Amino acid sequence: MLFDALNIAGSGLKTNQKALDVISHNIANVNTPGYSRQTSSLVTTTPSKVGDFNFGRGVDLANVSRVIDPLINSAQLSNNSEVSFWTEVNTGLVAVQSVFGSLQSTGLSTALDDFYLAWQQLANDPQDAAQRVNVRAKSNMIITNLSNMNQQLTNSQNNADSTIDQVITNANILLDSIASLTTQIRRSEVGANTANDLRDQRDQAVRQIAQLIPVQEVPTADGSFLLQGVNGALLSQDGVSHHLGRGTVAASGYAEVVIVESSQPLTGALATGKIGGLIDLRDNKMGVYQQQIDSIAANLVFNTNQIHASGTGQTGNTSLLAEQVSNAAAVDDATQAAPFASQIQTGSFNVHTYNAAGLATSAGGTAIAVTAGATTMNDIATSLSAVAGVTATIDATGHLSIAADAGTTFRLSDDTSNVLAAYEINAFFHGSNSASISISNAVQASVSAINTGQVNLATSITDVGNSATATAILALQNQQISVDGTTAASLHERTSTLSTLYGTDVAVSVQQLGYRKAEADSLELQRQSMSGVNVDEELIAMIKFQRAYEASAKIISTTNQMLDSLLGLIR
Repeated sequence: MLFDALNIAGSGLKTNQKALDVISHNIANVNTPGYSRQTSSLVTTTPSKVGDFNFGRGVDLANVSRVIDPLINSAQLSNNSEVSFWTEVNTGLVAVQSVFGSLQSTGLSTALDDFYLAWQQLANDPQDAAQRVNVRAKSNMIITNLSNMNQQLTNSQNNADSTIDQVITNANILLDSIASLTTQIRRSEVGANTANDLRDQRDQAVRQIAQLIPVQEVPTADGSFLLQGVNGALLSQDGVSHHLGRGTVAASGYAEVVIVESSQPLTGALATGKIGGLIDLRDNKMGVYQQQIDSIAANLVFNTNQIHASGTGQTGNTSLLAEQVSNAAAVDDATQAAPFASQIQTGSFNVHTYNAAGLATSAGGTAIAVTAGATTMNDIATSLSAVAGVTATIDATGHLSIAADAGTTFRLSDDTSNVLAAYEINAFFHGSNSASISISNAVQASVSAINTGQVNLATSITDVGNSATATAILALQNQQISVDGTTAASLHERTSTLSTLYGTDVAVSVQQLGYRKAEADSLELQRQSMSGVNVDEELIAMIKFQRAYEASAKIISTTNQMLDSLLGLIR
């Protein structure tokens, strides 16, 4: 029996030493990111039966397990994705703050005010050349503002898209790491042995990839490891990783994020995570702002040109050139390159001709009919050439050119078809959006091409002091207009709406980011309280196992004395 006592005490020494090793491991990793506290599970060894009695055989270490809460881990995966999403959105919005600051007192809003004020001053004195120069200068200020805003938003979109490529690379590295750790875990876990440290490293890698894309761990019947995207796309299974990449170009103009092996798009599953935040910033924030700025430019260009094209300056024209090209199809056909061709409708515009003395050759001029879906630019050129004193041709590039005969001038009026504005004939602006808007070539060349008056439709007479066109353009300032399918609104209302939208987006991102960070802190505190290493608690446990170790050693010492005494009796 004395030898039994030695064996029992020996098991106590070995087991308590192992328990102390676990505590030492915990304390050594108190600051290791992602480390989960480990605990020793002690069990009694199988007893032996001696006579009618069962005698214990000591203690053994059943297993060393991690202290984790799967619910907290799952919640952290979800929240990590949310934090990263709103971090990217907020950072990107703040980066373009200067764009939307410029909508206010020093930017686009003021430029619009100055633009219409310049037209008002020109309407008051249409014969003043200085006021014409002022109109052109104020117009260029609007163009500069729109162009700068477009460039900054485009740069932000492209930067976000480039960052997505970098994040994809990082995600693939993490997926490979997860696959490698899974293989190591499978090899290490034999019998009841659990590869706790490797599992901690894999969990940490999963939490890191959850910051990039939303993921979910799926429990399996055989206990194998399976990581999926939230749409079910397989990312990692046991020791195999499935990489992310770029696929076909989507409607946004940028390539989708896909699973490389299957080409399965992940776009619908990227509502959170860093990539999701970059996509939302690129498409739903910057993309929408870009659309609204383009809408401001389109409505400014077309509605101004619509009035200006039917107007006239102080002198008649000797030539006019369309600044938009046409093809052989109907002028309103969808294949036409003119951005506003869809605005053309059945109607007409008038051509008035004048002799060298400036007198109208025919009262009322000649109406050039346009039938939507049928009339081509060749038809219009033919009709114009039929007017005495006027020749119209279409050059090799598709531009309509109108020229007066020697000693003759002409003026245009009353375009109810919109063909003049759509093809930028006698127009003030060129372009169709914030990237392409500019002053028309004619106005760039000479401010005398700025139209201020209108021809009297009945008599073809033009009063040099007439300011009907300038007054009509001024009236656009407060008109509810829409040329691009958006809700009708004045240009000032559109800039105010855009500014408000941006402010709201920033406020939401700040609120969401603050909330998600607070949730992340709370979850991490919960994880630390459950899985983190508390040095004080470990020291208490260490004392407990130390005392048990010392007691086992005391038993050995006592048993040894008993054996010495017994052997002494024999000697």
